[in-house]
Amino acid sequence: MSSFAAYLRLDSTEGPGLPHNVARQLETAIAVGLLSHGDRLPPESELAAEMGVSTGTLRQALETLRQRGAIETRRGRGGGSFVRDTAKPPPATVLNQLRERSADSLRDLGDACAAVVGGAAHLAAQRAVRDDVERLRRLADHFSSAETADERRRADSRFHIEIGVIAHSARLTQAIVHLHDELASLFWMVGGEAEHHPVTESAHNALIAAVGSVDADTARAVVMQNVESRVQHLIDLHLDLAVRGEP
Repeated sequence: MSSFAAYLRLDSTEGPGLPHNVARQLETAIAVGLLSHGDRLPPESELAAEMGVSTGTLRQALETLRQRGAIETRRGRGGGSFVRDTAKPPPATVLNQLRERSADSLRDLGDACAAVVGGAAHLAAQRAVRDDVERLRRLADHFSSAETADERRRADSRFHIEIGVIAHSARLTQAIVHLHDELASLFWMVGGEAEHHPVTESAHNALIAAVGSVDADTARAVVMQNVESRVQHLIDLHLDLAVRGEP
């Protein structure tokens, strides 16, 4: 099962607001790197079945994404709906968002992320097979070779989302997508690259080693320590911005 399929697996209930929810779910998949620039979406009937919605609902959602510039649809042979490269908020905008958040909200986000991803890592270490460990290594390599903060954000999120997939939990996978992306979107877009890039590489490698050796307790501990470090960095930066009164 792919990470994208696991993320879409939860059934939905048809209703007036469902097309908006489906569009938001697909936008999140693009944001975290489950879908990348140039990727072709699955055929409408297949994607609708994966998401547990009607084809009509999916078409409304895709139309919303076309209007927002997130996808484009090409006709004819080799056509379909393709992901477009969308503009990212400038670092100053992200810094302003961080300044306006409270330290308590950042700590709460970290607690939720540590609990969910840490729990998934504990299960993943118990359930992983050799191919799962190899996929984690490849995703860690993608992070190491990333050249920009946004590429690092996507690669880091993809690595942690895969933990939910290896744990064989669609609910955990979906929770990781939302929680980890919220944390990573702040963390990788506000600086700290020189300090935290090697720390993250080390954490990835430690988690891979723990999963590969079926050490569930260490796998959970590695995730929780890494999340706590990130959140403390964001809280320190938030307080510094608040004191200086700078966006």
